Amino acid sequence: MISLFIDRERELGILDREWERVPSFVVVYGRRRVGKTRLLVEFSRGRKVFFHTFTEGTKENQIKVIREELAEFYGDDIFLSFNDWYPLFKYLASKIKEKTLIVLDEFTYAVKSDRGILSALQRAWDHELSKRPVMFVLSGSLMGMMVDDVLSYSSPLYGRRTAGFMLRPLNLFNSMGFFDNFQSGLRSYMLIGGVPAYLSIAARYSDVHQLVENEFLSPEGFFYDEPYIILSQELRELKFYFSILAAIAEGRERPSEIATYVGVEGRRIYPYLETLIRLGFVERQLPVARKEKRGLYRIKDPMLLTWFSIVHPNKTEIELGILSPENVKEGLQRVFSRRFEEVSKEFLIELNHIDELPFRFTTIGRWWHRGEEIDLVALNERERKALFVEVKWKELSERGARGILRDLERKAELVGLDGWEKFYGLVAKGVEGKEELRAEGWQVWDLADFERLISHGREV
Repeated sequence: MISLFIDRERELGILDREWERVPSFVVVYGRRRVGKTRLLVEFSRGRKVFFHTFTEGTKENQIKVIREELAEFYGDDIFLSFNDWYPLFKYLASKIKEKTLIVLDEFTYAVKSDRGILSALQRAWDHELSKRPVMFVLSGSLMGMMVDDVLSYSSPLYGRRTAGFMLRPLNLFNSMGFFDNFQSGLRSYMLIGGVPAYLSIAARYSDVHQLVENEFLSPEGFFYDEPYIILSQELRELKFYFSILAAIAEGRERPSEIATYVGVEGRRIYPYLETLIRLGFVERQLPVARKEKRGLYRIKDPMLLTWFSIVHPNKTEIELGILSPENVKEGLQRVFSRRFEEVSKEFLIELNHIDELPFRFTTIGRWWHRGEEIDLVALNERERKALFVEVKWKELSERGARGILRDLERKAELVGLDGWEKFYGLVAKGVEGKEELRAEGWQVWDLADFERLISHGREV
């Protein structure tokens, strides 16, 4: 399956810059299927490149495969005589006479088999490779290993890289390039996020319910086993982590609530939450405009949120083929409601970029205190201006919208921004009387505004 190559101008720009000032050492990392290999393939076009992708295996087998590829690349059978990493890298350096790109993709599989490759590469870089016209790129998907073994201060490679970045999923606006239909594209993005490989799967479906039924709720579906594949590579106590993610997906966002659900003492849950945050699966949120140290936890990865909301609690019924659509409806609605907050945040950030808001905000996030909550609060502390926004994944009448906005005014007073200039907004699937509300000074948007902004971006 060949996917579209969309965006990534910033990352390509970094790679282009490093190519122009060789020798250079670049580290690219990011979760599985986010598009690291595709990015490096696109960058390597038109350049002299040796591109090797490591796979799971023993050190001996990994050396055997790469030395055979190097022997073919350089037409030199001497490579076949090496049985260890340092002499192999040292001889490789001697063969680099002209500007060359060396890409070691999925490098963490080699580290997993033999951590000695880190010291061998460090030694070869310091004494031989860094004196050659080479751009050396390491890429990896095992996030914990990339951070701890390749990028950390304790790594033998620390201080060698000249550039590096974490490749992140595409945002809402770039993700829409995979879809012809805005409505199905938006809903698909809400369910699976901006991972290109996932978007390519979703783009096959014009009906998002078919996507859910075929790819999530079928044992043969693409996403049915995806969490096992992703989490098992990074985590050992898989059942324990699955319980934590299931708790958060059900709306238990406080550490005490998560610990109770999992069945452990409250303090024991924190190291596990920190691990999930470090790997990018969970995020800790603090309320905007409050000096609050106790955060709430949410699943950051959209696909995992969807899976733990609709697949995990219905696994037995799915396997037996007796799953009722009603069993999924509530979980799916919960996903859309929660994800629409994040999508609305992206929407407001884009409006902020193009100056379509009453002021330029410098921070945005949720607010909560003593049972009260505001979905999004955007602030400019220097100008003392605040925008309060409620987000509703539903169609609203004009009367319903007015009621939400008036209650928002009440809750905004609880935030404690006395003397600030305040603005109030609402984002929903659809809002009846939207123009009339805007004429009265309210900030009101619905999906038609999302589509307009996305279409405008494509025209530009």
